[in-house]
Amino acid sequence: MRRDRWWARDKARHLVFSGLWTLSTQYVLVHKAGWSDGNALPASVASSATVGLAKELYDASRIGGRASGKDLVANAVGIGLAVGVIAL
Repeated sequence: MRRDRWWARDKARHLVFSGLWTLSTQYVLVHKAGWSDGNALPASVASSATVGLAKELYDASRIGGRASGKDLVANAVGIGLAVGVIAL
C-alpha cells in the first residue's frame, strides 16, 4: 500500500489544478458571462471544490482505492491561493 505523504508531487498537482480551476472559472464567469466578481467567486470556489471532492469519491470507489484527506487539503490550499489572487 502506498503512503499518502504531505510532500508529494500528487499534492502539488492537486494544489495547482484546484487553483487554476478556480481562476479559470472566475475568468469565464466575469469576462465571458458578464457576472460580477462578487457573484462569480462563490461559484468558482464551489465548482473547484466539487471537482476535487468528486475526484476523491472516485478514488474511494475503485477496488482497493482510498480517498485522501491530504488531497482535499491541497485542493483547499489551491482554492485559497486563487481567491487571494482574485481579491488583489
